[in-house]
Amino acid sequence: MNDDRYLDEPNERAMDHFRRMTESVGVKRFAASLDLSTRQVNRILAGAQPNPVARLLQCLNSCDPTVGDATLDFLCQEMGGYFVREDGTMDSASSNAVKECAEAIAAISDGEITEIDQQEIREAISALIALSNHTRS
Repeated sequence: MNDDRYLDEPNERAMDHFRRMTESVGVKRFAASLDLSTRQVNRILAGAQPNPVARLLQCLNSCDPTVGDATLDFLCQEMGGYFVREDGTMDSASSNAVKECAEAIAAISDGEITEIDQQEIREAISALIALSNHTRS
């Protein structure tokens, strides 16, 4: 049974991402790494089962934005990066960058860098990148 509700407009980009992830290593290898059968992966690709990328987006849209951002930051860190939220206008991006950098400097001023200090540093970098993105526009 092909359930078209998984192929609606909002899910098309999520499906494209899932398809590209699968094709990047092949269905067999991708399925094995997820502990799924190739049949299950093919059913997701065909739209007969929910797409995990679309499900993740639904989860993020269903929770408090702060919690969603923390989850995205966790995922980005697991992949060697960090999450950067766009911050509206240039003025708010500038003031946010200054605030975050000041907090990061205060956090590391004792000479020790804790896990909380690392979070402050990531937030400062994120704010600077958001500011940089505004100046290029």
